[in-house]
Amino acid sequence: MKNVSHLNILVVDDHPIVREGLRTFLGLLPEVLNVWEAQNGEEAICIVSHHNDIDVILMDLVLQGDLSGINIISRLKETHPNIPVIVLTSYQNSERVGAAMKAGAKAYLDKSIDPSRLVDTIQAVLRGEAEKDASARLDTNPLTSANSFPPTVTPREYEVLQALSHGMSNKEIAAHLGIAEKTVKVHLSHIFAKLNVYDRTQALLVAIRSGLLNPS
Repeated sequence: MKNVSHLNILVVDDHPIVREGLRTFLGLLPEVLNVWEAQNGEEAICIVSHHNDIDVILMDLVLQGDLSGINIISRLKETHPNIPVIVLTSYQNSERVGAAMKAGAKAYLDKSIDPSRLVDTIQAVLRGEAEKDASARLDTNPLTSANSFPPTVTPREYEVLQALSHGMSNKEIAAHLGIAEKTVKVHLSHIFAKLNVYDRTQALLVAIRSGLLNPS
């Protein structure tokens, strides 16, 4: 468990205004010691390599340069597995959610969240709480409880969820499973109802959080 005071935070985002806003906000928190900034993947890797006191990384997924946010998360999971990464992005879609969680992200947050929720998520992750508890903050809507049991889905619905986690479109899922695209839509509607969600992104978030899908 990491100490949640005297924190060193790395912000990785290619928008200067976003970096400045996060640096200003985080710098006002009494528990934050330093806020480092990187505008691309190469800078992020360099900062982490030269500073062994980074406690948490706030990562956008769409960055300029050769490395995407997901590429960086995967690399850091291998080289610095003890530094948790919290995705903070405005791009909410099922492909990126699934890929980010599988790459090793500990939480996935929309940039429009209330600042207090960002602070809560950082503290939860650094306290080493169960990953499903930290993941309870992934979505921007109050869905199911983080401590709820995994909902019951049929074997076919589970196959659709797995395909969804690989970023497949409805057409690709249909071809992969050998069923009609219309049937895929029916399965998705059943999945959404069982998970109490309204879109593919939220379905993946809740499936990962509840243990239906393994993010690793």
